[in-house]
Amino acid sequence: MKGCRRVYLWGIFSARADAIRAARQASSSLPDIAIGDIFDDIRPMHALIDAVCNRRVLDPQFEEIVDNLLEEIAELDADNPLAPAMASIRADLQEAQYFANRFLDLLAAEKQRAQSPRDM
Repeated sequence: MKGCRRVYLWGIFSARADAIRAARQASSSLPDIAIGDIFDDIRPMHALIDAVCNRRVLDPQFEEIVDNLLEEIAELDADNPLAPAMASIRADLQEAQYFANRFLDLLAAEKQRAQSPRDM
């Protein structure tokens, strides 16, 4: 039983690390131009950078930050020079959101498991 628990905890920590990595990658993948030239509203990008810097990627509010930012990322034509960078940022954000949600789900399941009576 200890081995199963160890694997389960590894899954929680792995999801956590993957969420943080993807969020950092998204925040550092911006092209070298002013954020205001990329986004109409720069607040979602500032919220992402703040979440990454302050290690709040795993907070429940992170999903809202990513949703707001994904709405701001325009779908660019393939001939636009920013298209590859924006596609990469979009993919990184979606990955960060997936792993952050997975981490929170696993944490909630662990909490529920710990509170349930154990079968003897």
